Amino acid sequence: MSRETLTTDIVIIGAGPAGCMAGTTLTQQGWSVIGLERSYFPRHVIGESLLPRVNELLAQVGLLPAIKQRHYMPKNGAVFLRGDDRERFCFAEALKGDYPSTFQVPRSDFDQTLATEARRQGFDLRFGHTVTQIELHDHLVQVDATQESTKTNLTLKAKFLLDCSGYGRVLPRLLDLEVPSPLPPRVACFTQFEGDTRPQEDQEGDIWVCVHPENGWIWVIPFSNGRTSVGLVCDASYWNNLTGSPQEKLQTFIAQEPNTSTRLNKAVPVQSTQVIKSFSKKVKQMHGERWALAGNTADFLDPVFSSGVALALESAYLAAQLTTRTLHNETVDWDTEYTSVIHQATNVYRAFIESWYSRELEAIFFSTMKPVRIKRRITSILGGYALRTDNPIAQDTHASLRQLYELVK
Repeated sequence: MSRETLTTDIVIIGAGPAGCMAGTTLTQQGWSVIGLERSYFPRHVIGESLLPRVNELLAQVGLLPAIKQRHYMPKNGAVFLRGDDRERFCFAEALKGDYPSTFQVPRSDFDQTLATEARRQGFDLRFGHTVTQIELHDHLVQVDATQESTKTNLTLKAKFLLDCSGYGRVLPRLLDLEVPSPLPPRVACFTQFEGDTRPQEDQEGDIWVCVHPENGWIWVIPFSNGRTSVGLVCDASYWNNLTGSPQEKLQTFIAQEPNTSTRLNKAVPVQSTQVIKSFSKKVKQMHGERWALAGNTADFLDPVFSSGVALALESAYLAAQLTTRTLHNETVDWDTEYTSVIHQATNVYRAFIESWYSRELEAIFFSTMKPVRIKRRITSILGGYALRTDNPIAQDTHASLRQLYELVK
């Protein structure tokens, strides 16, 4: 193989939402930035239901107009269903200043759109490059990668490295940063349908989160192309006790939940059924000398509140700002200004997730005793605004949810 050696300011691994956010931000700030992505786009991943905070973050770096041009399904709220119980959280009724809506997106198209727009804005993003080695030195970072299709080895010498590789988790694996997630192992199984019976008007694009009567829950995410993403999340032990193929297990799970089964009564699956196990991830360190982790490379929690893309963009945008300050030789306290901030946001959703699976949050959601101000605060967090300092639930989430549960139980 031939070898090419290049010098750049910053290397970014990964071309998902976090990589495109960081690459676009840093390019706009005048840095030379090269991004390496192992796969070719389009590619299929989940995380299809966005949050309003995503729109706000994309707008800050000029990526939102390209997304709007794709005419994705508008998402105005989140609906939680349990048998005959139903509670809708409308984003326009959240806290003042929150974005009032977002989109449901086929991720293959969404990620491709972000990457294309990021490259149009000057981000040097290269597909089909597999990172093979990373060397961290006092004054530089060396990244070696291979481009199989052209039989080329690439060596990049940079001042800083941002790992936005998501499930690839390049630096966590190379630096032994992975630690067990505090969340129990769960399984996600999903496919897409056509022909579901959808709500009308402004509620057509709402995500449905349907409580399964025995274990876990089901998501229903409608797209503007006529397809609908449907998936289950349940305990690993419950999944293992179901019989049949993944498709048969999913169909059984759907048939047991009345809201989903009614909606999909005339629908047909149009995609292969996929399974992801033990998807929750955590790391013991989010930054080091001349490197940082952003997006799902650092932490991934659970899909129940669709927080993945929002947290990925939040961390990537913040990491880009701190990288710029670091390269300008400013004093940056990465622990306080980055790790603590991102942990605060993830801990909000971790508390919601733990309360959801303990069924305490379920009791709060379906209670008719919630004051309007409480529902607004909850809606704001469901919209991705986990860092609002004027939302008491975001500031002390565990205690707030416990107090609310005691009020409504």
